[in-house]
Amino acid sequence: MPACRAPPLRPSFLASAQIHDAVCARQAPKALAPSSQRRRSRNASTAAALAVKPAPTNLESTFHGPVRTVLHKTTSLLPRVLPNRDGLPGPSTSIFWEEVLDGAYDRLNHVSADSHARVVVYGCDEHSGARELVTALLEDPFAPDTRKTAIRRRWEEGPANAERVITHGYAPADSPASLRTPSAWLQQFPAPVELCELPGTTLDRTRSSYVHKALLSSDVPVIVCNPVTTPIANLRSELLLSLQHQNAVLVLVGSPEAARSFEESASKQLPKTLTTVFVDPSRALNAIRTLSAEPGSSVAVQRYQDNYAASGISAFTSAVTQKLSVVSSGGIRALYALSAKEQVKASLCACLATLKTANGDVDAAVVSSMDLRDSVAELEARIEAEVLGVSSANAVQLALGRAKAEVKVVTDRLTWWRCVWRVDDIGDTVRSAVDAAWCRELEDRLIFHSGRLAVSQNTLASTSRTLLSTYKPPSPFYSPLLENTISQIQASPSYPVTTRSLTGPLYARKAQLGYPTNMLHSTAQRVTLGMGTSVLAGFGTAWAGWAEKLGVLSGALAPGMEAETALGAGMMISTLGVWWMVGRWEKAKKRWWRDWDRIGEGLERDVKAQLHTTVREKVAIVPVTTCDGLDRLLEARREEIGQLKDEVAILADEARNLDAKPTP
Repeated sequence: MPACRAPPLRPSFLASAQIHDAVCARQAPKALAPSSQRRRSRNASTAAALAVKPAPTNLESTFHGPVRTVLHKTTSLLPRVLPNRDGLPGPSTSIFWEEVLDGAYDRLNHVSADSHARVVVYGCDEHSGARELVTALLEDPFAPDTRKTAIRRRWEEGPANAERVITHGYAPADSPASLRTPSAWLQQFPAPVELCELPGTTLDRTRSSYVHKALLSSDVPVIVCNPVTTPIANLRSELLLSLQHQNAVLVLVGSPEAARSFEESASKQLPKTLTTVFVDPSRALNAIRTLSAEPGSSVAVQRYQDNYAASGISAFTSAVTQKLSVVSSGGIRALYALSAKEQVKASLCACLATLKTANGDVDAAVVSSMDLRDSVAELEARIEAEVLGVSSANAVQLALGRAKAEVKVVTDRLTWWRCVWRVDDIGDTVRSAVDAAWCRELEDRLIFHSGRLAVSQNTLASTSRTLLSTYKPPSPFYSPLLENTISQIQASPSYPVTTRSLTGPLYARKAQLGYPTNMLHSTAQRVTLGMGTSVLAGFGTAWAGWAEKLGVLSGALAPGMEAETALGAGMMISTLGVWWMVGRWEKAKKRWWRDWDRIGEGLERDVKAQLHTTVREKVAIVPVTTCDGLDRLLEARREEIGQLKDEVAILADEARNLDAKPTP
């Protein structure tokens, strides 16, 4: 406690001087001049603040004009990048940014004597201390009680979810949500200040657009956060665009002394350009109200000075003053141009975030398409082994082996002597044997796997439909043409997998055995006829010899040989005929079996080809068509994103170049 403190119950001249110095120190902490000089300088600064300074003429060409140009280009680009629909967070839509940038353009082009610097204060939650901060800024310890009451009860009047607009003045406000007060804090800046206080609630989908628009449309966005109730990580994820504003001020509620250890960890999670101050609004309010309760007490004065200085309010005021310093040399239009530039940069950041999300959507769609293709490839890779077995135990070979064994039993019974008596039944006998033995087990196996393929077809088609159904308008991957193509494929008569889808080669190859069987039948008839002819010729020769000997034949009809010789010749002719017949018949059967083997080899090849054709043209046609259509859409989307990224990068370079231009 100072040694010169006046007695508590008798305010002396020294105590009055301390009170006066304390109030002046709150309004302008750096002013330590004598009271008369301080009064004149305050009046002069107030008049200068209320009068809007005209910007230098050359700023129009060096800064304001380029800002308008970039603003116009950005406004034209936004609808092509950002979605334009409800249900999305505010900064993610083109409507949001069109309203923000249109407002910036209007402010930049319509500067008047009533133009204000807009300072927006937002508390992250009801425990942030934003209301206490605004009260501490506006409340004067020596102000009338009615004025203090109006400041303290500003949220009791008007809608609870409406912002409070506070300006300097004495006249009553036009609406319950507005407040005019002759607060000294509003007068110490180089431009008239409009303090906009937002309701302190946690962001949700409904409030997000409103809060973001208010902060991004301001000249000095002030975000008040209590790290105990709102983690810095959550703050960064929700309000990153506002925190990147060049004039943004983050107020972390807490004791400035205790916050030293927290400052380093917080700075690592926040943009490097962000101005961060630690303020204890409750301590500042206690200091003000202590002095208000005992204005003549030197102890109260000392407590006021100590607590108010330790609360960090002066550091916050200095930060806001520094953000508005551009008005001193360039006028209010320079501040508006600076704000417009920051809004352009924020909108381009939103565009880049949207394009990054779009890239992620493309990558996710690519993964989905690849997963569907992998399902088809997996089916194609395992289907042959599942249906036909491995090469060492091929189902076709086993079926042909069994059929050959059964048919061979029948053909082996068709000896030459039986051929003579059943010559007209040879073809039917062989055909019946082939029909009864031809790959019955293989046919059953193929029919069974046809049903499994039909299930796989339905599963893959359902997966394809589900994949396409995830893309609804206005998704770039939504394609009615692709969906119509798939519907036409599924409605095609050739699309279903039937019992004959895999067994076709069995019937076709069995039908090919018809020609060899007919040739075998014809050979049997010719052989039988030839053998009969030779036997008759032999009998005829023997009879002619005996007839000549008996005198029955004579002359030209006589064979001219002895009866024994004629008998031997006849027997030899008959024997040769039978031998010829046996040889021809056995050759015919061997030729038929060669045709069987040739057809059997082709059967294995045909069954494999039919299996893969069925998978490709029936089972996998829907997913493959889906993937091909999606791939075309994805490629077009990638090209579009790349082009938009280039345009955004060009505008971002122009916006960064504005930072290098000579600003006031």
